[in-house]
Amino acid sequence: MMIILINMQKNVYILNNNLIGCPLVMVYVFTEYCGVFRRMGYNVQVITTIETIQNDDIVFMGDSFMVSNPVDILYKQAPNAKYYGWYWHKHDVSKLPNFVHVYENFLNKQRDPRIRYYVTIPNSRPLLLRADEKPNDIGKIKRNEKMDYCYMGAPYCREYVPSSPLKGIYHVGKWEKYLNYAQRKEIYLSSIFALGFQAMENIHNEHVSQRIYEGMTYGCIVLTNSEPAVKQTNGVAVLFKTKGELESLMHYYKEHPEARKKKQEEGYEFVRNYGTNSYSYEMLLHKTPTY
Repeated sequence: MMIILINMQKNVYILNNNLIGCPLVMVYVFTEYCGVFRRMGYNVQVITTIETIQNDDIVFMGDSFMVSNPVDILYKQAPNAKYYGWYWHKHDVSKLPNFVHVYENFLNKQRDPRIRYYVTIPNSRPLLLRADEKPNDIGKIKRNEKMDYCYMGAPYCREYVPSSPLKGIYHVGKWEKYLNYAQRKEIYLSSIFALGFQAMENIHNEHVSQRIYEGMTYGCIVLTNSEPAVKQTNGVAVLFKTKGELESLMHYYKEHPEARKKKQEEGYEFVRNYGTNSYSYEMLLHKTPTY
């Protein structure tokens, strides 16, 4: 008797083609986010052809539309696929029974009419940007401290970069110059402090970026100019308001290893519960984050 083996591996796709494009930053975001699917055994790929999509696939999509009817195109190809669309609020997605709108996790919803709309509809979820690490590995990854601080991302808060003798990395640039996840992870593991610089827009929107959670995940003390970041990490991130205050905090934790260890352990505990993509994945299945 002949036994036919069927490949039952599930697919997660990031769609980026000439009809429905995905901005480079969102390719990065989705690729890192989908680490949780890779760990569950899914096949994760960036695809450039809609014809690749089948009805049992999961598809993440950006908001660069080169056609007026993206929903019709998806419906014709795979109407029952699970679609996650980043800011698709201008399109009627009712044809697609498994479509979920995803958007930035702005807790101050009054500042953005898009967010005010999303919170009124059941098929929407905030896409929580977290660390791409297994929760059970948090606190077990070897650190090798070589410098005092690190910052990687958009060129925020240049005026706060610590002065000598404090030493570290302030790596900024456009998206094309962003470091990949493995590079950022190595730098965090080499740093005592992660500078949780946040844009004023995000502070006003009460949005907290991924770097806050990455720093805590890899054992850094996270120092931030964002009160929402402190609140949304249950006080694990430490607030500063001036460069002098930032440098004083750095000297304090360097001179008080017990306080530093306590803060580090608080960070590990928080991210095990709320700071990884495993938590973000669970929140895609629910309406509201639980932190």
